[in-house]
Amino acid sequence: MNWNRAFTDLIRNGRPSYWGNWTLSPKLTPGAVGIITPDTGDFTLVKEATPGVTVSSRTVPNQWKLSSNNVHRTETNVNLDGSGTDPDTGTKVKAGVEVKWEFASVGSIASEFGIASEAYISDLTTLTKPDTLKWLAEQAQSVSMGSGGHISQGFGVVTSTVFAHSGLNVGSQDTSSSFSLTGSASAIHDMLGGVNGRGSFLSATQNKSVDQHLWPFKAEEIAASPIPIAYTVASFDGSLLIPNWITRLGAFEIYFNNKPGCTYVTQIKLAYDTPQGKRNDEFSLSGGISKTVGNIPLNATNIHVDVKFKGVMNDDHYAFNWPSPLGQWLTGRREIEMTGVWPGSTHAREL
Repeated sequence: MNWNRAFTDLIRNGRPSYWGNWTLSPKLTPGAVGIITPDTGDFTLVKEATPGVTVSSRTVPNQWKLSSNNVHRTETNVNLDGSGTDPDTGTKVKAGVEVKWEFASVGSIASEFGIASEAYISDLTTLTKPDTLKWLAEQAQSVSMGSGGHISQGFGVVTSTVFAHSGLNVGSQDTSSSFSLTGSASAIHDMLGGVNGRGSFLSATQNKSVDQHLWPFKAEEIAASPIPIAYTVASFDGSLLIPNWITRLGAFEIYFNNKPGCTYVTQIKLAYDTPQGKRNDEFSLSGGISKTVGNIPLNATNIHVDVKFKGVMNDDHYAFNWPSPLGQWLTGRREIEMTGVWPGSTHAREL
């Protein structure tokens, strides 16, 4: 089971360009340089910082709560024996809470944190300045991820990081496993969603096998500093910056999906700019026939598509524009769905 891959997939339901940091590695800060394996999201650090970049910070919603569908969470009041101390208040804890996560199946995940902030590289164009690009190419070559001034996809720079005061990642390695945290109500609630960084716990227990990463990782302690839990990466194709890199891209492609049952003839015009000049393509699709246009180069900009449905009296036109597809198309692919039964209404939409 690759936990980081599963965690990343869960995060991308709401944050499509992010990678997960399942093990809570402290190295994943903005400006860090390394190799990211797209199949797993594992990050191998090469250099801790990129020269010349400026990092800024912004506040984000403070509660982070993700879980697989078959995770059951309960919270109950418990009486404690007073032998544990709340590290924030210094008082002995007699009345507390237990938060318990029950996992029905192997591979289920619960992730809860109190978010501190998101730090990010203020200006990504810094990465394409000649001196910075030269330095990055040298680092890439030193780990066989580039040569001759060119950088291979998968070598990149961490561009933003979500930091948490405290929290946990827990994954089930067994069916019907469970994990629970016990402590004072305020400390446990702070740990799982607080904004003041005072979260802690008195004890952690598990039933059957789970993979767990806690912050703070010791009982009766407060975390000394925030920890990265998710991040974004910029990579390169040669010297071409890919701002939000989540997978290897060969070329852009557009799938023109003439839905079964569509009886219109559609006329498609495609145009885009490249450093070598403007490119144009034009073709017709009869009802129910679909087509993929591939091999659009990664350095293409201002991609424009015009879809025309041929009517009796008038034609219906639909236009689609992507000024910067390298920043907008995370997977390198777009789909345009076309429907309509002649001579009725028509529809074309981007999926």
